[in-house]
Amino acid sequence: MLIPAAISLLISTIFLNLGLMANNTFFNQANPADQTQGRVLGVIEYQGAQKIVLEQDNNFNQAVVKVIEQAKASPLSQFIFPGSSKLPQNREKNEVAPSIHYELAAENGAILDCGSDNLVFSKKPDRTWPIASITKLFTAFTFLDYNPGWETIYQIKPEDKREGGKIYLFTGDQVKVKDLFYFSLVGSDNTATAALVSATGLSEAEFVEKINEKIKQLGLKKTKIVDPIGLRDGDVSTAREVAEFARIALANEEIKQASLTKKYEFTTVQGRKKAIASTNQLLSSFPEAGINILGGKTGFVNSAGYCFVSQFADQTGRSIVTVILGADSENGRFDLTKKLVDLYYSAKP
Repeated sequence: MLIPAAISLLISTIFLNLGLMANNTFFNQANPADQTQGRVLGVIEYQGAQKIVLEQDNNFNQAVVKVIEQAKASPLSQFIFPGSSKLPQNREKNEVAPSIHYELAAENGAILDCGSDNLVFSKKPDRTWPIASITKLFTAFTFLDYNPGWETIYQIKPEDKREGGKIYLFTGDQVKVKDLFYFSLVGSDNTATAALVSATGLSEAEFVEKINEKIKQLGLKKTKIVDPIGLRDGDVSTAREVAEFARIALANEEIKQASLTKKYEFTTVQGRKKAIASTNQLLSSFPEAGINILGGKTGFVNSAGYCFVSQFADQTGRSIVTVILGADSENGRFDLTKKLVDLYYSAKP
């Protein structure tokens, strides 16, 4: 018969027109009762639509009306066809695409909006990169599970000595565990960090294993630590995961307060005075324009370049974590961080 063929052509025409009316965007959601959410490209998988049935005795005009009415009632009428919609850039967490555009003069970077848990700016956020002394944040965070006591006295051993920076602590110095903790996070002191690990009673290899267990528990898939000090290229992460971890670590009051200390001084049991200044230059720049710094950590080795992660909040409590990995100068990492902070808060109402 000609009628079924005509109706088939009519149905095709109806859905073609629906596609044209949709203005080239992608699959809108229908009634939740009629669908299950797909995982690929946001596709909606519809459960079986009602079968359109035409009775033999109806004339052609009645058939046309019935086809149109049933087409309107079908979930298919709510389709919006592909076109201008883009995949989110933050694919790993199904986030919206970053909203801040900036040509970052560093190898990797990110702004994590702590309220939405989304990256609102990123440059190669999922590329693994050496993180240098940002590793010390991971070490401090893990250390808290094995802290022998802040007032516990520890004597610096020959094997604690680490090169790579000014030496503040020497073999035989007797210091409190708290002093080691602050020297590690304030001035990024390598010997203090090695001594802090030793003070737990674990070997360095055992402690590294504990760090990586923590990392796994937190779901950081691209972060790996091989050296608790941060001097080896094998300590790697990504801008995204550094931001996510820093938000967690800086929520701890001990870590936060140490990372906000501009200068730390103490006296050894033997009476020797020790002092170390923070490597974080932005502690002298904030508060600024109602924005406060909530802590951070620097890092540098040749393979990593100049790195910096820090957290900020404005007067309303809106908080972000910024990450710079692979800047080309010490001052550059701080200038770039300030730029990211300004871009975020000036863009928000």
